[in-house]
Amino acid sequence: MNLVIIIPSYNSNRSLSELIEIINRDYDRDIIVVDDGSDEVFVCEYSNVNIIRNRENKGKGFSLRRGFEIAKEKGYTHAITLDADLQHNPNEIDKFINIPEDVNFVLGYRERDSSMPIHRKFSNQVTTSIISRFSRETIFDSQCGFRRYNLNLVNSVSYKENGFQFESEVLIKCISQGSSLEQIKIETIYDKNNKSYIRHVSDTLKFIRLILRSLVRK
Repeated sequence: MNLVIIIPSYNSNRSLSELIEIINRDYDRDIIVVDDGSDEVFVCEYSNVNIIRNRENKGKGFSLRRGFEIAKEKGYTHAITLDADLQHNPNEIDKFINIPEDVNFVLGYRERDSSMPIHRKFSNQVTTSIISRFSRETIFDSQCGFRRYNLNLVNSVSYKENGFQFESEVLIKCISQGSSLEQIKIETIYDKNNKSYIRHVSDTLKFIRLILRSLVRK
């Protein structure tokens, strides 16, 4: 398994720098950072870090897809994704590395405990239930971005979502086709002072649009 770590980032330069420090302290892996048009250009001196910058803010899904395509072109077979805001514990990366490489998707899932804001807990429950139905698989946490992807598989499918909904779209389109899946429990981390770029009304409407398109496709 030739594995790379992909980190989409938007205006998270401080936490991103800390995240890369931790990863490079504990792991010997190449990293692709997709800077999604942040206000300040991210600079990193580590030789194992490849920084790709979108000229303007395109969305998390667009950035992940771009990262997947570049990783595939560079010869990597698998990618671990995690967010730049330190709400995924990088010390848990080995959990994803240790899963056999023939598993197409490794999904992290969090407990919906008291640290998770009530509105996030509710939306997580609802969307996870819907995605489970469409993918014909019991998904524990459809909104968690801490994952491992088989790059051949994820790059073989056409997508329409550029925002946060991409991570739901990929489950509907890939897992429903019978690809292998494993889910591993990860730490639940929520920083109340961390700015979220999720737009609740517009992103809910985009999720509904995704579901309606999936219904038509079926």
